[in-house]
Amino acid sequence: MRLAAELGRWRRAGRCATLWWRDDDARAATPALRRLLVLSDAHRTPLTLAVIPDGRLRELAALLGGRPWVSVVQHGVDHLNRRDGAAAGEFPHEWSEAQLAERLNIGWRQVERLPGALRMFTPPWNDVHPALPQALLACGYTGLSAWGEIAEAGPRIDAHIDLMRWKKGARFRGRRRMWSALRVALRARRRAGLWDAPIGLLSHHLDHDEDAWAFLEALLAWAEGRPELKWKALADLT
Repeated sequence: MRLAAELGRWRRAGRCATLWWRDDDARAATPALRRLLVLSDAHRTPLTLAVIPDGRLRELAALLGGRPWVSVVQHGVDHLNRRDGAAAGEFPHEWSEAQLAERLNIGWRQVERLPGALRMFTPPWNDVHPALPQALLACGYTGLSAWGEIAEAGPRIDAHIDLMRWKKGARFRGRRRMWSALRVALRARRRAGLWDAPIGLLSHHLDHDEDAWAFLEALLAWAEGRPELKWKALADLT
């Protein structure tokens, strides 16, 4: 198995890859979210929930209480697409930094009440508006999480492996593609000498089919106790 060979290279180099887990679109204490938390609990895997600020956050707060391994970041301001064209985004390109900052602060005042809240921002559709980094800095956010960037330290900590495919409807990406994506992510960091750059797993609990749930559970179980891998909480990466 090519993944096993790649893990062997990390092991012989005396290195341990860092994994972290982000799940998007939490709004309420749904059955799907409860199922996700059960998996995190069972495998003692740190989990970051990207929470949309306009949901039923009181019931969400009650669900998250007593789970210090679960952190929360702000997922947009309302998850509405305000863009024309194929690429979705909450913030129209013509919006100024001040307009972004106003909406960011309104959303944060909701999210900060949740247990484990970190003042980090995850844009819906992983869309980074040109004025967003500066607006986040002006508002006191400590970091940003979007998609694809490889870095050993914050303030930007991205996701890299998506459990789901989205074209023609949400569905599980497939076991072979998932294992291949993990191998490619490990290889890219090894070849670049970025051994400590985290690899972000991205899930979407509201969209999982049974194949996605089954693979997620298998992945968490497989990773437990492996000397080449360690899961870290987002707070430990920034």
